[in-house]
Amino acid sequence: MTSTDRPPARAWPPTPDFDVWPVEHLPAAAETDGRIVTVTWDDGRVSRYHAIWLRDNAADPATHSPATREQVGHPWDLPADLAVTSASLAGDGSIEVAFAPEGRTLAYHPGWLRALDYSNGRHDDLGDIAPTYWDCRRLAAPPTFDGPACVERDGALLEALEALMEYGIVRLRDMPADETAVQQFAERIGTIRNSNFGFLFDVKTAPADSRKAADSNAYFAGALAPHTDLATREYEPGLQLLHCLKNTTRGGRAVYADGFAIAAHIRRTDADLWRAVTQIEWTFTNRSPATDYRWRAPLVVLGRDGEPVEIRATTFLRGPLNVDYDDVEAAYAGLRAFQTLAAGDRFAMTFDYAPGDLIAFDNRRVLHGRTAFDEAAGERALKGCYMEREEVLSRIRVLRRARRANRAA
Repeated sequence: MTSTDRPPARAWPPTPDFDVWPVEHLPAAAETDGRIVTVTWDDGRVSRYHAIWLRDNAADPATHSPATREQVGHPWDLPADLAVTSASLAGDGSIEVAFAPEGRTLAYHPGWLRALDYSNGRHDDLGDIAPTYWDCRRLAAPPTFDGPACVERDGALLEALEALMEYGIVRLRDMPADETAVQQFAERIGTIRNSNFGFLFDVKTAPADSRKAADSNAYFAGALAPHTDLATREYEPGLQLLHCLKNTTRGGRAVYADGFAIAAHIRRTDADLWRAVTQIEWTFTNRSPATDYRWRAPLVVLGRDGEPVEIRATTFLRGPLNVDYDDVEAAYAGLRAFQTLAAGDRFAMTFDYAPGDLIAFDNRRVLHGRTAFDEAAGERALKGCYMEREEVLSRIRVLRRARRANRAA
């Protein structure tokens, strides 16, 4: 069967998930040697699948629950001598595979099977969005979107969330000046992360002798150097939302910087500083009468591929440096270099908050801060909350799935 005589939409075999798998190519032939099933597609591509992989991922009720799509059968319970006795094309274009010694024949969705063809290279099963690093020459202001549209329309929300994952920051304009607006938008994405600052938190000045003022420098009117929040935690919050409710003061400009871009610059220009920011660990510890969170990590945490995966820069919550004697001066040199770049003209994006602005940013990548402001000249009030990156990625995948379903309908 070729693409030119493809039949109209039909009911394909189920898949072991809730996703939508467009059928862009149909199988032209299927055969097996008992251990491997080989499928030749109508465009000439050849795909090979192991018997154990096919059986483990079958969508029949004995293997995956039709209600939850979770596994109810397990590969360690399958026969040790599992084999395929035949592989053939069904009349509807799906692939039928017979297994021995079970004596079962199971059908596979061609769109799903083609998309998950691992024999021609690993596929992107996470749907990650590659980051675009930026400085002020590349990005003078956050990617900006209509806030009410993102709340009301899935397409607008998807566009904003994809930009958030690419650049690490977006701005929603014209959100209602309501103290619950940030929560409503956050829950449009996923689950809010609670912390010792609360489910939601306020960023506004507090009397110097108040309990709230004792929790953070953010509750005073002074400048805040670019930083990430809660490096004191085992898992830094992956996402932070800040919604401007009022801003009639003088000063208090927002400062944001791409920590990954700063790390890349250091990597290119100074090997000693690169070692300092990626290998020498700082102890981050919060100062509070009620809590005592601590964590050790370098300023730049690298992933398995050697690329930055998070920035740990809650620089005003550093405990006394506790490293090898010979690393002390290097650690301070790395900290100085990183923070000087974060606050400098090349990397520091600055702008004024307007009432109704909601800034969402990757707290493990983008540093945020502010200039000092005159608290006697007016009011400045932000409402915020924390979330995780995985909430954004989950929402993106679900929205993309819905878009595929609409296109396939």
